Amino acid sequence: MQFELTGKVSTVLPEQRFNGKNGEVVKNSFVIEWQENGYTQKLCVEVMGSDKWNKMKNAAVAGNNVMCKCSVSSREYQGRWFTSCQCFYCVNTDNSKPQVQQAPEQAQAPQAQNSADNDVPF
Repeated sequence: MQFELTGKVSTVLPEQRFNGKNGEVVKNSFVIEWQENGYTQKLCVEVMGSDKWNKMKNAAVAGNNVMCKCSVSSREYQGRWFTSCQCFYCVNTDNSKPQVQQAPEQAQAPQAQNSADNDVPF
């Protein structure tokens, strides 16, 4: 199941490294909190792999408002069930508004130095 979650990053947990079937696995986790029905809700999301984390780590900073896309899955191991919430996209919503910047010198058109070069009547 995939879903979108918007909230504030409250905690960034320490990176975890462990050996998996295909070599070393890197897991980063952070906690998102939001208000629902008058109560603060929290969810710890995981980012598996340092390549994914490198794309998200600037957004997933404590105090930032973020929008995350996650998937939830459960699996059984030795008669016990484990559920994980994997984040595959995270963006900082505090900086989501585009800002248009102009260089002050480039905002003005250059003046023609020779009137013969300027054959436009306006």
